[in-house]
Amino acid sequence: MTWRGSDAARRRDRWKKATPDHEALARQAEQEEKLREALRTYPVDRRGYIKVPPEDYPDLSQQRAARIAWETGLRAEAWGNKGSWRFKESVVEEVPLD
Repeated sequence: MTWRGSDAARRRDRWKKATPDHEALARQAEQEEKLREALRTYPVDRRGYIKVPPEDYPDLSQQRAARIAWETGLRAEAWGNKGSWRFKESVVEEVPLD
């Protein structure tokens, strides 16, 4: 058993932090593509918003979703969402991009 304060343990801990989690990166990329598809295909509500449930995208932050929407020509609404992400061409208060 290695003492946690030893040089080898510290190097091993630093290496674990530095290596990317490939599964998480793959899940995030898959969810980003799923969000892009949703922004293209979801219907708009009576006010012109596309509503997307954030629980379908657990690995994406709202700022990342806003960046993806911006890339597709939409803006992310930051105010009055009530549990969903809302996207439109022009919004009242825009989510800052990451």
